[in-house]
Amino acid sequence: MLAINDIRFFITIAACKNFSTAAKQLNVSAPYVTQKLRSLEEKLGLILIERQGRQLKVSEHGQILIDMGSGIIRQMASIEESLRSAKDDLCGHINIIAPIGFGEKKLSPIIGQFKQQHPAVSIDLTLSDRPSWSDTHLQPDIMFYIGELTQAHLYRVVISPTRRVLCASPDYISTMPSLTRPEQLMTNQHDCIVLRENNEDVSLWRFQHIESGRECRLRVAPSLTSNIADVVKQWALDGLGIINRSEWDLIAELNSGALVELLPEYALPQVDIVALMATGESARTHKISSFLAFAKEKLKDTL
Repeated sequence: MLAINDIRFFITIAACKNFSTAAKQLNVSAPYVTQKLRSLEEKLGLILIERQGRQLKVSEHGQILIDMGSGIIRQMASIEESLRSAKDDLCGHINIIAPIGFGEKKLSPIIGQFKQQHPAVSIDLTLSDRPSWSDTHLQPDIMFYIGELTQAHLYRVVISPTRRVLCASPDYISTMPSLTRPEQLMTNQHDCIVLRENNEDVSLWRFQHIESGRECRLRVAPSLTSNIADVVKQWALDGLGIINRSEWDLIAELNSGALVELLPEYALPQVDIVALMATGESARTHKISSFLAFAKEKLKDTL
C-alpha cells in the first residue's frame, strides 16, 4: 500500500531534472533516490519514471500518481489544519508566487511578520519578473499579480487598489520640451523608459482625459528598457527619461519630489494588486484566508 511519504517523495523527484537535483531537494544521496524509486516501482508493479540518459521523464502512470497524489496531500494537509484550527493554531504550508519588486519590498516583510505570529506555518516565496500560474511545478496556493489580468480561470481577490503614474525627475523635466498631451510622447523630443513585465505589450501606453473621457492609445519608442523595476526607476531618478509605473513603487519618490507626476489631467489604467488562487472562498483553507486578510491589512498601512 502506498504511504503518504511515498507520494511526497515521488512528486518531489518528478519535479526535478535528474536524480542529483532530487537528492539535493530531499537532502539524501543520489543512490538512495534511485533505490527508493526502484522499490516504489516494484511495489506498484509499474514504471513511474522513464530514464532518458541523465534526464528524467514522468511516465503515464507516474503522471496519474502526481495528479491524484497531489490532491491526497492537499486533503491530508486540510485535515491536519482543520484539527489544529479547532484550537486556533494555524499550520501547514503556503506556496506563494509574486513579482520581484513587490515581493522584495512589500510582501517579504509581511510574510516574516505572519510567520512570527504563526510559527507552525511554513511559506515558500518564489519571485519572478513574469509570474505565471502555469509555468511552475510548485502548485502555488497564491499568486500575487499587478497588471492586466489574462488568467481568467483563477479566482481573484483585490488586496490593494493602485494606479499607474507617468513621471520623471525634476532635472529631466527642466530640460525637456513642455508636455501637455500624451501624443507628444511619440516624438523624438521625449525619452521613454519601459519596464518589461508580465508578458504585456509594455510599449503601448494608454491614457484617458479625466474631464472629457477622451481615450488615447499610443506606442512609444523606448530609449531604455529593463525587466527589473528598480533599474527602471533609478534611470528615471538619474534624469534619463519618463516612466509609466505603478504608484505603489513610487510613493516615497513622489512625496519627496525626487519624481514628479506628468500629465495629471490624464488617468492611466488601474493596476490593482490582486491575489490569484485556484479555489473560491468557500473551498479556501483557514491558513490561506488568514494570510490574505493579514496581507491586506498590512499593505493598507504601507501603500
